[in-house]
Amino acid sequence: MPPQQAGDPDAVADRSGLAEQLGRMKDATGLSFRALAKRTQESGVPLLPFTTFRDYVQGRSLPSPVRLDALLTAFGVATDDPVRERWRAALRRAAVAPAKPPPGPHPYPGAAPVQGVLPGRAPLVAEVVGRVRAARTAGGVVVVTGPSGAGTSSLLHAGALPALDDVVTLPPGTARTALPGTAGTVLVDDVHRAAEVAALRDALGAVPPGRVVLLGIREDVLPGLGGLRADLVRVPAMSAGQLRDVVTVPALAAGFPTADGLAELALGELEVPPGAASSPPGALPLLALALAATWERAAAVGGPGITIAHYCEAGGVYGAVERAAEAAYAALPPSRQALVRPLLLRLVRVPGPAGVADPVRRRIRRFGLTHGLDAGAAAETDAAVDALVAARILVAGEGTLELAHDIVLRAWPRLAGWVRDDRELRPVRGTVTDGVRIWHDSGQEEGTLLRGRVLAEAEAFAAAEPDELYPLEHEFLAASRRREDAAGSGRTRRLQVAIAVLAVLLVVAVAATAYALTRVPADPSGHGGAPTGTGGVLAAGPEAGAPPPRPSGTMTACATPSTSPTSSGTPRW
Repeated sequence: MPPQQAGDPDAVADRSGLAEQLGRMKDATGLSFRALAKRTQESGVPLLPFTTFRDYVQGRSLPSPVRLDALLTAFGVATDDPVRERWRAALRRAAVAPAKPPPGPHPYPGAAPVQGVLPGRAPLVAEVVGRVRAARTAGGVVVVTGPSGAGTSSLLHAGALPALDDVVTLPPGTARTALPGTAGTVLVDDVHRAAEVAALRDALGAVPPGRVVLLGIREDVLPGLGGLRADLVRVPAMSAGQLRDVVTVPALAAGFPTADGLAELALGELEVPPGAASSPPGALPLLALALAATWERAAAVGGPGITIAHYCEAGGVYGAVERAAEAAYAALPPSRQALVRPLLLRLVRVPGPAGVADPVRRRIRRFGLTHGLDAGAAAETDAAVDALVAARILVAGEGTLELAHDIVLRAWPRLAGWVRDDRELRPVRGTVTDGVRIWHDSGQEEGTLLRGRVLAEAEAFAAAEPDELYPLEHEFLAASRRREDAAGSGRTRRLQVAIAVLAVLLVVAVAATAYALTRVPADPSGHGGAPTGTGGVLAAGPEAGAPPPRPSGTMTACATPSTSPTSSGTPRW
């Protein structure tokens, strides 16, 4: 078998270099991995699985010296060729050299949008691209939206943008009030403030034929578009299978495959069961933060891949949450830090009457945080919220706000301490928070207001801790008190009317009784016996107008039950 050499063992300095030179050797043969694996039998070692052969050539693992000889035989290197010793020296250099990440896009960008491989979104990318192309003829707007952290920006930049031609991008921070140039598609991404939506509305309403605006907008500011005619694509939460691809696919594309079980470990921390069709809204961004830290750890210590040890040393999802939350809180000025505690405590629910169950997240209406505040205070509150949303600690939906995941309650010591210290006030605070939401959603119906003991406890809390409630919550309690007072006045009036009616009935009853007694004839014998007939003789039969005798054993409507119990214990008539 003539030699078919193309790789240079002297050019090998580390693991990636060895993989590159072995790949050149493989390409020179023109054979598949399966065919090359069969050739290894000629080296006197058992048949190598073609997948193992592929792992060596692609750099996923290092061969042993014996298996390196088998690879060289498969590549056509003679057994007595002196170049084999140079290949063995190359293997020794690769084994001791630390592996470094290859140049190129970061496989796990953390909180930033994906720029390289975009796993798990191929059908959604195809849908967006198809709608853009269909809208170009008449001109229009294609809106891609989802809650914060859903991956909208990654979908646009790593998915749709490479598949479209003639595209110009309007970056955030620029005056995005007009369509620039003549490009067929204008990408406007990362719209997450109401002011931006208002500035864009006029431009979006006048897109000429042949052009399309591809708009990436966060779901909570989507209502600001009003009645704008647009094609709408919503980005859903990822399934368990898609999240698994998020772990494995980018690392493999970068040449640093993940260890078996790493994806399952990460999804287990995120409480996403295998086969789940959907995941919590914050699962994807928290996973991205954990993977970014894992990648940095793997790159720092070197190695042929990303291992479970790298993941655990980086702290996993819990470590990523703690670092991101504490960094976001520390970056806030003191005036905004003071707003974070009451905000987050409203996002926590503790099930059970005694508050003994583990806390879980609660979704609230965002407008309730700023309703009734002056412009300056409302801006401060919004800035604190936006900082926590950007850090992936909160998720902003369409008019709603919630913690990204229940993990935040356990992984962030500062929040866990606030929840623990707030144990006594938490049930009342939760009652007010839920009550305000129901009251607002029902159109402020009176039937949803607090009353009785529950209202009294809430009012006592508001009197003792007035700064713990937002203006809308104080308004809710005031409305509850007005209704309670009005209902109390009504009950008093009804009681007064009932007493008056009873008094009248009592007078009438007394008068009727007195009149009846005056109509009873006197007993001539003075014995008080039965009334006599004519001549004082006891009547032997019914007189005209007298009631007939009652048959024995019958019961009439005037009968009263006997109180003598029967053998079974029930009253006997």
